[in-house]
Amino acid sequence: MRESLVLLEYPAIISRLTELAASPPGRRLCQQLLPACDLITARERQTETADAISLLLAHGTPPLYGIADLAPTFARTTLGAVLTMRDLLEIASFLRAVARLKRRVPDAEDERRNRVYQLMDRLQPDVGFEQRISDAIVSEEEMADGASPALAAIRARQRRAQAAIREHLDRVLRHQARYLQESLITQRNGRYVVPVRAEFRAQIGGIVHDTSNSGQTLFVEPLAVVETNNRLRELAAEERDEIERILRAFSAAVAERREVLDANAILLAGIDFAVAKGRLAIEQRAQTPFLNDEGRIRLRRARHPLIPQDQVVPIDLWIGQDFRSLVITGPNTGGKTVALKTTGLLTLMAMAGLAVPAADQTELAVFRQVEADIGDEQSIEQNLSTFSSHMRRIVGIVERAEPGTLVLLDELGSGTDPSEGAALAIAILDDLLKRGATTLATTHYRELKAYALETPLVENACCEFDTRTLRPTYRLLIGVPGVSNAFVISSKLGLSERVIEAARQLLSEDSRRFEALITELDQKTRRQTEALEAAEAARREAAAERAALEAERADLQRRRGEILQESRERARLELGEQLEIIDALIEDLRVAASGADAAAARREGEELRRELRSHLKRLQDDIGRATLASPESGSGEGPLELVVGELYSAPALGLTGRLVSGPDNRGQVQIASGVMTVTVPAAGLTKAAESPKVVSRRGSAGQVVASKRQSFRPEIKLLGQRAEEATLTLDRYLDDAVLAGASSVRIVHGKGTGALREAVHQLLRSDRRVKSFRLAAFGEGDSGVTIAELR
Repeated sequence: MRESLVLLEYPAIISRLTELAASPPGRRLCQQLLPACDLITARERQTETADAISLLLAHGTPPLYGIADLAPTFARTTLGAVLTMRDLLEIASFLRAVARLKRRVPDAEDERRNRVYQLMDRLQPDVGFEQRISDAIVSEEEMADGASPALAAIRARQRRAQAAIREHLDRVLRHQARYLQESLITQRNGRYVVPVRAEFRAQIGGIVHDTSNSGQTLFVEPLAVVETNNRLRELAAEERDEIERILRAFSAAVAERREVLDANAILLAGIDFAVAKGRLAIEQRAQTPFLNDEGRIRLRRARHPLIPQDQVVPIDLWIGQDFRSLVITGPNTGGKTVALKTTGLLTLMAMAGLAVPAADQTELAVFRQVEADIGDEQSIEQNLSTFSSHMRRIVGIVERAEPGTLVLLDELGSGTDPSEGAALAIAILDDLLKRGATTLATTHYRELKAYALETPLVENACCEFDTRTLRPTYRLLIGVPGVSNAFVISSKLGLSERVIEAARQLLSEDSRRFEALITELDQKTRRQTEALEAAEAARREAAAERAALEAERADLQRRRGEILQESRERARLELGEQLEIIDALIEDLRVAASGADAAAARREGEELRRELRSHLKRLQDDIGRATLASPESGSGEGPLELVVGELYSAPALGLTGRLVSGPDNRGQVQIASGVMTVTVPAAGLTKAAESPKVVSRRGSAGQVVASKRQSFRPEIKLLGQRAEEATLTLDRYLDDAVLAGASSVRIVHGKGTGALREAVHQLLRSDRRVKSFRLAAFGEGDSGVTIAELR
């Protein structure tokens, strides 16, 4: 099967998958990915891929940086090895990645069912240990003073000794400058010295540690600092010993945690691997297919993933239900081999758990083995001809064929005498059929078309050829044997009709009848296909007109509601003004009048005020009900009756899908659209009549957000840009980050002079979208990268 993987270009898919992984362990898992030969494993892998796609579309790419391959490092600690400061910095970066991903696990129970989130949830952060390492290790070659009290004390004594030496040497520089080559304190062999002119060697007593190349300068350690320099050497030895002790302690701590660290490493690699599969699916606009182990293949608008998307022609192909062998005929460069490779490669991808570039409802089978003979390779070493080379491979395929085998044969029987080649091809197909294999074969032989017409469980297919343009259309037609276009093409190219007619007469009567039958069948199929396409176009046009009418009706209802709302609001304001006038009159009466008449007037005013207030409340209630019933608040047609399996639209997300479950006690339901399963409020659903797909609405906020989440990457590179250009680029990028819902981003500005870094930091300080920012730690990019946390 490994030879078939190469022939079907499976390694090229794995190579691209590997490029999309973010860490060495994740890339290693990608490189090791092979198709699974059992249905349960393949379905589990597909579920993980679908969950990765959902995660990426909903929340963007997880922060999978700072993850080194540390399994060998962890193993060394159990053997007693002492880790270096670089090793410990890599472990700290690894632990930060664990904590980052653990924080990304959502609280919502329905989201936590996502398998990638389940992997993240099993991570075991050790924030305390990571902080201890980060506090103790400054860089690959420097340990912080605070790594231990003993180290801090040693370095304090070192600083005092160095200060005493410098103080004495400063006096030498001030008072004996005329004897010196220059006023400079330097070091030789780890000891502080001054540069003395050779002719004044006697004026400054001390030990000569070095001389210049010219011999004119001597580097002298004055006698007064020799003892202190000796003490510094002793302190340096104590410092090395203490650093070694600290590193041993950290190494022992790593060894104690090895089981947890190894488990985290395995989980991080699995997360990176799953995310890479999701990123590949989004890049290829792929779907997770239905799987079976019964040999059924049904491709809907399938595309070969290695052909550019703007050039590939999608195909529809099915096999394994009414027939188990498919014979594909057609002209050279007409798409036969591409159809064969597309079927084989997509089958291997599906078995490996990868999404396939095809439309919804695509179904693929999990086979025990996939065997292929494709291409025109010769074995030069063994001096084999093209025919012999192919036949040698086919012999092995036939011997291994059994139920659960997919066999792909390109140009079966070619390279030898046509009559013998055709007979041999028919015998091979017949034997494969008896062995229970599922077979797709391409051929030029007319005899195989007749064999497919006459034999149960065998079907014809052809790659369409446009005789008007003399070009293949690359469309695959199932159930139609290929038509010989030699006479038509020759006529189009100008060959005399007399010659063409003479050629026709040379054909046998049976051959002419056979070709005429096939031509008639081909023409009928074309007419049916054109009629179906015309009907589909009319259906789409009618659906578009219906949608436009619905939009116009909704707009009219909205405008009517707005007018009614405005009228009610004006009436409310007028009543309110009248109520204020009456309140003022009643107050005036209360102040100015007394006696029974005044009391009667107040009672009358109070009665009028109560009546107006009642009328105002009814009007406000009407306004409230109208607002709730407006198109922005709902349909106003009462609660929608929800049926699991039916199609509904979620306008707020710009999605249409099938109802999976719900509503729950919070009024939430789940709808499945393509590879995504999303949770939405039941009150926000409307009935949909179209097939489940993403609703294409230009200007839709939901569509913009979904698009940003799909394409957004949590890293931007500003290297080589001027400060002004970089800040404009970063400002636009932060807009995309907010739309994509990113919690943090990496800004790569490089080290250089620091001007670009300062411009980036100046923008981040004043940007309301930014919660905080910091220079990256070791393993994250150091001072050449800034990590920004977003609000």
